[in-house]
Amino acid sequence: MNKRVILDILFWILLIVGIILLIWRIFGKSPTDLSIIITFILMLMFKMWSMSDELKEFKYHVRISFTKVREDLDKIKGT
Repeated sequence: MNKRVILDILFWILLIVGIILLIWRIFGKSPTDLSIIITFILMLMFKMWSMSDELKEFKYHVRISFTKVREDLDKIKGT
């Protein structure tokens, strides 16, 4: 499995758990506020990590694309 897929799965799991804890806190007064906050902070961290990896991959592909365009333009100018 790809690391990004695993991070997305963990994001969705933590989102569901966070919503459940929040609803439980509203109606049942059982979980502490700290446990709810930690769940949502972890969820945001996993999402940011996933987005960071996507951005790195995007930058790499853009760099390669511009290199290819430059090579093509050099070929056109040389001919």
